Amino acid sequence: MSPSKTSESSTIKIVVAGGNYAGLNAMQHMYSSLLAKDPKDAAKPSPKVEITLIDRRDGFIHCIGLTRGLTEPEFGADLWVPYSTVPWLQHPSIRVVSGTVAEMAADKVLLSNGDSYSFDYLLIALGLSRFAPIGLRSSTKAEYIDEIAESHAKIHAAQSVAIIGGGAVGLELAADIKSDFPEKHVTLIHSRALPVPGPFKDEFRHMVVDILKEIGVDVVLGERVVAQTPESGDMSYDSAKPSPPPPEHVSTMSTNAELTLASGRTIRADLAIRCLGALDKRGVLRLPLAADIFGADGIAVKDTMQIDSEHYPNIYACGDICSRALVKLAGVGMYGAYIAARNIARSVLAAGSKLEDGDRYPAQLMLLLGKDHFALQLGDEIWEKERTREHVHKDMGLMRCVEVLSLHKEPEYVSPD
Repeated sequence: MSPSKTSESSTIKIVVAGGNYAGLNAMQHMYSSLLAKDPKDAAKPSPKVEITLIDRRDGFIHCIGLTRGLTEPEFGADLWVPYSTVPWLQHPSIRVVSGTVAEMAADKVLLSNGDSYSFDYLLIALGLSRFAPIGLRSSTKAEYIDEIAESHAKIHAAQSVAIIGGGAVGLELAADIKSDFPEKHVTLIHSRALPVPGPFKDEFRHMVVDILKEIGVDVVLGERVVAQTPESGDMSYDSAKPSPPPPEHVSTMSTNAELTLASGRTIRADLAIRCLGALDKRGVLRLPLAADIFGADGIAVKDTMQIDSEHYPNIYACGDICSRALVKLAGVGMYGAYIAARNIARSVLAAGSKLEDGDRYPAQLMLLLGKDHFALQLGDEIWEKERTREHVHKDMGLMRCVEVLSLHKEPEYVSPD
């Protein structure tokens, strides 16, 4: 199916489901191409479009800085930028809706409160769901500040902390806790021989382990936690059950925990935090002619960022909900959103326009391990520390994202051609 209008005066409805890095970047590029005034032809009327952003939060959250936000709540408070303060989101042709997406069909998006929004073009940017404290249940900044303060209090009170899971989140959380609270005993437990899953070199993984040991983290590798008392909320979580709570409402924190490893070793910690991955949101997408578009880690998309189905050329997806990227990264999501936005704008301005293919990102990962330690692999190259330092920001990239997403300024006109 494809958009069709009975009259040239009809308003074209674009819905972006999900905000943050991908959704917001798509919004600003559609604003630039469809709503901003062309300085070379200011008299040219804007196309009649209505762009709706649907997000369960009322603001942008810089998730990259969240592990440090849990250890430093004052820093964490700055990570949330309310949509109400973003100038261009106040445009009369833009609508921001706070709500949770319950279902996405071929022609409308249904929210959990029963409201629905029809569309001619849909961009899916819902990301992934993570358990608390990394996944946030908050919908407002005030709730968010209370939420990170609650998690911080548990971290602050603990003399020993065990982090379970050696992915990026677990590594950075362990490093931030040890860096901010050097007197605490911090243990990282990972089931494999080396941390950092994904297409990375063992040399890079060993570098990360060496950094953690240097700052004083006790690293336990090749050991799986087979039992935990008390259990955390995620351990019995079943997304297949009728109406399960959102993962963000389920905490992975356990106080006074006893962990039993596969070897029989027992580790006791005042606080245990499980950082064992994320859940996708495939259950909300109801497209009867595209039931097979899901890969192992998300929605399959073409290089144009359209979903990989000939039946729905007007539906796009970008960000962590896609199976396109080997590693889920903010930058990859933002780039995909840029391609999707330009292609939607092309189609709005001239039906049948040739669409743009996006490039494939090389595998890359930068780990911020406390305030003065970091590791970066870009493609097959592992960067030296001093070279990496030039790309590390004290605010963990917050103001860089604010600048790139135009959160404090009006985006300029950009032709999608």
